[in-house]
Amino acid sequence: MSFKTEAFVLKTRPWREADRLYYLFTPHEGIIKAVLKSAAKPGNKLSGHLLPFSKVRIMIGRGKMDHMAGAAVINDYTNIRTDLKNMSLASSVIELFLNQEGGGYSQLEFKLLEDLLTALDNQDMDQENKMLFVRIFLWKYLSLSGWQPQLDNCQICDKEITFGKYLPGRGIICREHSSNQGVIINRELVDFLKYIIKVDWPDLNNLTISKELNREWLKISQLFYQSVYERPSQALKLFLYG
Repeated sequence: MSFKTEAFVLKTRPWREADRLYYLFTPHEGIIKAVLKSAAKPGNKLSGHLLPFSKVRIMIGRGKMDHMAGAAVINDYTNIRTDLKNMSLASSVIELFLNQEGGGYSQLEFKLLEDLLTALDNQDMDQENKMLFVRIFLWKYLSLSGWQPQLDNCQICDKEITFGKYLPGRGIICREHSSNQGVIINRELVDFLKYIIKVDWPDLNNLTISKELNREWLKISQLFYQSVYERPSQALKLFLYG
C-alpha cells in the first residue's frame, strides 16, 4: 500500500548502512517517519529533493517501516539554508515543533508552518520582523495544540474581564482571586495576544509593536513557553532573548 502527500522535511538522520530516516510533517497525518533506501550513496536522485525545510510531494510506501518511493520539490526555501540567521530560526522552530505533539489540527498546523517558512525565506523582511513572526508562530501553534490561554474570562469565577493577572499555561484571573498568584498583565497586552492568536497570517505582515509592549510580551511569553516545554531548550532562549 502506498499514498502520495505533501510534506515538510523537518529532520533527517542516518539509518543503518547507507539509508537515511526522514522526519516529515504532513497535512493529514502530522509527523511521520520514513526511510529512504541508499540515500547516502552517490547518485541517489531522491535525496537531493529532500533537503531540510523543503516542501515536497512524496510517495510513501507503507510497511513495518514507512519508506519513500518518490519525491519532488514544491518549494525548497533556498534563502533559509543559505543564511545562517534564517537557518538558526528555522532550525529552532523545528526543534520545538518535534518536541510538542500536535493538537489534531494537522492541516492548520501545516499551513501555519508554511506561512512561517515563507516569511523566513523572504529576503525583503528584516531579522527583527522575522524574530517577531517566530514568536507569533509559537503562540499560534501552541494554541492549536491545546495550550491556548483563556483571555476573556477569569479562570476561577468565569467573570468576563479584560485584564488582571496571568497564570502561566492557563490564562487571566480577576483581581478578586489573584492574591499572590500570577503576573500582572495589562489590557493592551491581552488585546495584542487575542489578535495574534486569531488573525490570519497575511494580516500580520504590517504589524508593529512598541518597545514597552514588546518587553511585557516577552516576559509573558517566557512563562507561557516554560509552562508547555518542560525540558530546557536553547531554541527557547533564542526566541526570548535573541
